[in-house]
Amino acid sequence: MSAAALRILAVDNEPSVTFSLRCIFTGPRYELTPVENGDAALARLDSGLEHYDVIIVDQKMPHMTGIELVEQLRKRGVDSKIMVLSAHISDDIRAAYERMDVHVMFPKPFDVAAIRSAVDQLAA
Repeated sequence: MSAAALRILAVDNEPSVTFSLRCIFTGPRYELTPVENGDAALARLDSGLEHYDVIIVDQKMPHMTGIELVEQLRKRGVDSKIMVLSAHISDDIRAAYERMDVHVMFPKPFDVAAIRSAVDQLAA
């Protein structure tokens, strides 16, 4: 991978979603790492060996919701940009994310061009 590759961590328990994201964010411009839950995401970040420019988070996952994961990321001082990609974004959930400075949220199913553009803008 190029040193200039945009590093993305995708946190979603649905293999079809992480597969789709791998297809969207491919090539020398992107380096995508999928994990299936919040615990795995925190383990990668807590190791200190990994830094991601953008973290894409699902809301509804086993063991830890997206909101709980973002709360942990904020407590740890993770400075990555965060995007929520979920079929479960109610007004209350949206407000909770916005309070944690997450302003980019996409519903599932998502538009490929729109999500790629949003990631590029977040990382700019």
